Amino acid sequence: MTSHTLDTQLFKLNKIEKLQKHFGGNVNYMDLDYINDPIPKMPGKNFFKNSDIAITKNNRFSYVPAHTHNFIELNYMYSGSCTQYINDEKIILHQHDLLIMDKDIVQRIDYTSDDDILVNILIKDDSTLGDLANYINESANIVTQFLYNASRTNAIHNNFIWFNLTNNELAINLIESLIMKGLEKNDSQGQSLQLIFSALVIELSKSIKQEKINFADPSTDDLLPILKYLDNHFSTISLNKISQKFGYNTNYLGNKIKKVTGKTFKELVERRKLSATQNLMIKTHCNVSEICELIGYKNNSSLFRLFKKYLDTTPSEYKKRVSPKKPINQEFNQRLP
Repeated sequence: MTSHTLDTQLFKLNKIEKLQKHFGGNVNYMDLDYINDPIPKMPGKNFFKNSDIAITKNNRFSYVPAHTHNFIELNYMYSGSCTQYINDEKIILHQHDLLIMDKDIVQRIDYTSDDDILVNILIKDDSTLGDLANYINESANIVTQFLYNASRTNAIHNNFIWFNLTNNELAINLIESLIMKGLEKNDSQGQSLQLIFSALVIELSKSIKQEKINFADPSTDDLLPILKYLDNHFSTISLNKISQKFGYNTNYLGNKIKKVTGKTFKELVERRKLSATQNLMIKTHCNVSEICELIGYKNNSSLFRLFKKYLDTTPSEYKKRVSPKKPINQEFNQRLP
């Protein structure tokens, strides 16, 4: 259903894209503090001005540093392709692929260029998800179950589902209608967006490509505060310390974390440290020794081993690859039309 109007809107360079194309680096247009919060949570207030469902375009010509959200996010690959890392699992999206991510997912995106149009569909909060559930039977399909779990306050929110819509013309029509309506940016679009999205949810279950889900299970509720504590204290935490803090036997807690998340405690901590390091390299001028101190390593060799283990490269090689071609000038940012 691709229309000329939608093409024109999505391929047009916005202010941030002009900057990133000029400088070859990521513009921190939200003014996030990566030193004190290396894996920041994207502030929802920047997006939901006209509706509880917001449509934005991923800014091209740069990397998107690792981040989390306090809202549900869907990524639709309108054109081209992109490589994403969802909790450090590599996913390559192609045209008509759709990714739906829960709130506590750590997401980062590799460099995107002219033809790589990725559209973000953001769902505001738990009450919005509850309203959407009213349109659809909760048990209707795995997508509605995903939304139900996402609306629970005390639940583990590390789920994602990956769809390929290439052979589902109705789903493509619905999602592109949703995008067109969302880009209108008017005060009366909210109910229309909810109705279109609800129809899309019913249709999506036919096109699932891959899923990682850990839906509502009362036996995992007590692990939620532990995982949140790990996320917030990854630079100083150990399995022994966190076991003592929450009153668990160390071996029991290690096994429980592995069973629920699919990763060992050590791997969860290492992946957090890796994401934090990548952000510090992309977004700050910290040297390797300063980064080691910020993420809790005592020497540079530990960081070297981390990069070799997960990225098969060295910190210096990675830094060289992601550094801006030119220093990003904030004054130019303010002057650019």
